[in-house]
Amino acid sequence: MTEPIVRYNQVSKYFGDLQVLNKIDFDIMPGEKVALIGPSGSGKTTFARLLMTLESLSSGTIQVDGQYLWHEEKDGKLVKASSKHLREVRQNIGMVFQHFHLFPHMTVLENVMEAQVTVKKTPEKEAEKISKDMLDKVGLLEKADVYPAQLSGGQKQRVAIARALVMKPKVMIFDEPTSALDPELVGEVLEIIKEIADEGEMAMLLITHEMDFALEVADRIAFFDGGKIVEQGSPEQMINNPETPRLNEFLSRFNATNSL
Repeated sequence: MTEPIVRYNQVSKYFGDLQVLNKIDFDIMPGEKVALIGPSGSGKTTFARLLMTLESLSSGTIQVDGQYLWHEEKDGKLVKASSKHLREVRQNIGMVFQHFHLFPHMTVLENVMEAQVTVKKTPEKEAEKISKDMLDKVGLLEKADVYPAQLSGGQKQRVAIARALVMKPKVMIFDEPTSALDPELVGEVLEIIKEIADEGEMAMLLITHEMDFALEVADRIAFFDGGKIVEQGSPEQMINNPETPRLNEFLSRFNATNSL
C-alpha cells in the first residue's frame, strides 16, 4: 500500500495562549491535490507554514516522504531536529506565496537560478538551462533578463512558480496564490497551476478562496474552522452537498459575498 507523502499526527500550534491548530491528523498521498478552504483565522495558513518550516510545532509530528520534519530519531527516541536535518527534509517541499517574494535586485533568470545554485549546488550552466526551460514552460522566457519591478503581478507570480518548480519538490504549497493579484490577472496564474496539477507528478496543497478552481483541480477539499478540520471529502461533495452546518454556512456567506 502506498504511504502518504505528508503525514500530520496530532499536530497542535499555539501562539502564546491562542491555540490555532488543535490536534490535527491529516495525510496527503503522493500526487494528490488537496485544497484547503475556510474563514480567515481558521488555521489553514498556519497548517501550511508548519510544513514549510516557517512556523514551529507546539506538539505532534509531521513526516515528509517517510522522514520526520521537525524531529529526528536518535538512539530510538524522537528528538528536536537539527538545522541540517530540517534543511534536508525541507528540500522536498516547495511554496508559492501570496506576495511573490522575488529578489528585486536580481533578474528573472537569476531569481529562478538562485536556490538551485546555493541550496542544491547545481552548476551554474546547468541551472541556467533548467531555469530557461521552466521560464519557457510558464510563458516568460522573453522576460529572463528583466527585473521584477518591470513585471505585472501575474508575471511575478509565474516567476515565483517557476522558481519553486525547478527545485523538483515532492510537495508544492500554494498559499492564496492569486489573492494579491488584480482580478484580470488571476486567470493566467490559475491556468499555470492547473497545467502543473494535470501533470500529476507532485502532491499539491492549495490554500484558496477560488471555489471554482478548487472544484476543477483538487482531488480532495478540507474545510478548516477554529483550528480543526471540520469536514473533508471530494470537491463535488464538499461544495455541492456539504454535510456540516458550519461548512454550509461558510459557503452560503462566500457565495453571497462573491455575487455582490
